[in-house]
Amino acid sequence: MKKGFTLIELLIVLALISILAGILIVVIKPQEIFIRARDSQRKGNLQSVARAIDTYVADLSQSGSSINWCPASTISWSYAGTYPPANWPGVPSGYTATGTNSTTVNGAGWVRYITFGSSTLVNLSSLPLDPLNQTVGGVGYFYAFVCTSNIGEYELNAKLEKDTNSMQTDGGNQNGLYEVGSNLNLY
Repeated sequence: MKKGFTLIELLIVLALISILAGILIVVIKPQEIFIRARDSQRKGNLQSVARAIDTYVADLSQSGSSINWCPASTISWSYAGTYPPANWPGVPSGYTATGTNSTTVNGAGWVRYITFGSSTLVNLSSLPLDPLNQTVGGVGYFYAFVCTSNIGEYELNAKLEKDTNSMQTDGGNQNGLYEVGSNLNLY
């Protein structure tokens, strides 16, 4: 008596495994998982930068050190451009617009003017960039830093791919942007 499987039996098993794998991929929707992960990363990145800014201002205010802050109303994007990313609101009247994809924390990165290194409490070695940091499908996925000349008054923004609820319920004035910071009505 022969031991083993026939070629037909092996092909049937492989076909069944292929069909089940295809169904599993359709049910799991890996692209949706990646989108949700990028949105979570965006929210976490902005919250980390906001904590660093708040710590910087509190530390230097308490120690009596000078605080490098925006000289005027400014908006800076995490890409090299002086105009809003695709599908973002326009530049508010009276604001200076700038942009860079630099992640340095010495005041020349996309969070302008703030020199995080002058605070001993801020542990931020570089600024994060959006997981995509490019325009995809007519939508710009970048970060924005908005500030006024009032020390400590700022807003950080990101465009989320799927989590529209977070953009609408974050307390800011832009339903199409995720906003964190001390004043969510700057941009």
